[in-house]
Amino acid sequence: MPNELTIAAVQPASISGTAPAVSTTTQVVVPAPVLSFTNPSLRLDSGLGRVVIEFRNDSGAVTRSIPSQQQLDAYKRTGEVPPRPGEPAL
Repeated sequence: MPNELTIAAVQPASISGTAPAVSTTTQVVVPAPVLSFTNPSLRLDSGLGRVVIEFRNDSGAVTRSIPSQQQLDAYKRTGEVPPRPGEPAL
């Protein structure tokens, strides 16, 4: 949901101290800030040797990941790591 801010322009005070006969106002629309993340994003979990795909919501919080956080926790508990290049898989 965009967050648009409108600001009304203000007429400068005249030197003579009298108000201008006709006042006009303009509205300036400030664009919403650009988020600095891509969706989905890839992250390397170097401790497990796995790439994690992360999906984010509009505010940037991770809403889903592949593998899931529960699967990553299970990998950490069991100490399972993928084989290195050239090593046979068990």
